[in-house]
Amino acid sequence: MRNFLISAVVNLILIIISYIFFKNIISGPTRHRLYEKFFNSLAKFVIYLFIISVGITLISVLVLYRTRYIAYVNVVAPALLSLLVGFVVSTVPTRGSGDKEKGAK
Repeated sequence: MRNFLISAVVNLILIIISYIFFKNIISGPTRHRLYEKFFNSLAKFVIYLFIISVGITLISVLVLYRTRYIAYVNVVAPALLSLLVGFVVSTVPTRGSGDKEKGAK
């Protein structure tokens, strides 16, 4: 149970760090275009996210298996997926479409 809690806290920290990193690296309009492309259809978004998650997990398992660190797959794979979650969260717009109009009044 202790290891699970440590892993959960580390994954939460990784999500926050990757969110801040991607938010600062990718410009606002680019993030908004990515968001519109991802969420054009919720079904496509879920399918893409599933395929990307399986791909990341598969690649990490193969790399860990080849390097004989397969015992750490339950730590490394969720950590890599936490980076993906941080990226997806960073693409969500933080301002609404009418925010510019409200500031001008």
